[in-house]
Amino acid sequence: MSIYKQPSISAREVEEIRYLSPQYVNCAVVLGLMYEHGHGVAQDFPKARGLYESMVGRDPSVYSRLGAMAENGVGGPVDLVAARDFYQRSVVNPGHADAEFKVAEFLEFGKGGPQDLQGALKYYLSSANGVDGALSVLQRLRSRGVTMTTAQQARYNEIFESDVRYRLRNRALAIEETLKRERMTARDSQPVTVQLEGIPGVPVPTISLVQSSGNSAVDQKVLQGYADYRFPAEPILPPEQKTYWIRSTVMTDGKTDLQRMAELISK
Repeated sequence: MSIYKQPSISAREVEEIRYLSPQYVNCAVVLGLMYEHGHGVAQDFPKARGLYESMVGRDPSVYSRLGAMAENGVGGPVDLVAARDFYQRSVVNPGHADAEFKVAEFLEFGKGGPQDLQGALKYYLSSANGVDGALSVLQRLRSRGVTMTTAQQARYNEIFESDVRYRLRNRALAIEETLKRERMTARDSQPVTVQLEGIPGVPVPTISLVQSSGNSAVDQKVLQGYADYRFPAEPILPPEQKTYWIRSTVMTDGKTDLQRMAELISK
């Protein structure tokens, strides 16, 4: 794949991939992509399709390439019915997030067959870890009244927490850069921890200081950094729970993660 992503592919590299393709599924897929897009070889849709078809018995996920060709009308007319069938065959074995997301999309919008919102939910939940924007998609299904089992609710809450923690980590890194730029860091300064508490239906969190750096000016700068943060969605809470919260920590020592790691190793 690294060879395929190059701006140009040499004749020797083409032959290496061609030689390895009967033995290795990934090499056959790359060669198929080369024929499909005319990259490094002359464009040849039947050859691309033939390579994909030769590998599906060894790895059903390759059906997703046939699905993409049918969906986009590559080498023939657009055929959403065939595309849906190919995509569904590609997820016989779990762990292929992009293909699972495609199946979910086809089921949600009724592409190539009947609409199936519960089926879409299943595949969106399964693919969430490997696909950006999964939380917003799940929110869309929730707004359409799709119900979840207890296990699915727990999985949804995991996705919600993971998404929020990722966003807050990026926010913390941005605040750390602001502190360094404004010369508000000190090597012995303590981290600042804030708590963001949410109420269902209200995206604006209540922000409070949990741990101080020992410098009120730094604390206020950190709190300001979170002032415009909004929860991207909300978790599914048990009836007795009225709020939810999550904490975020900002380092105020001006060091990078690598520097901190090096110091720990040296100790």
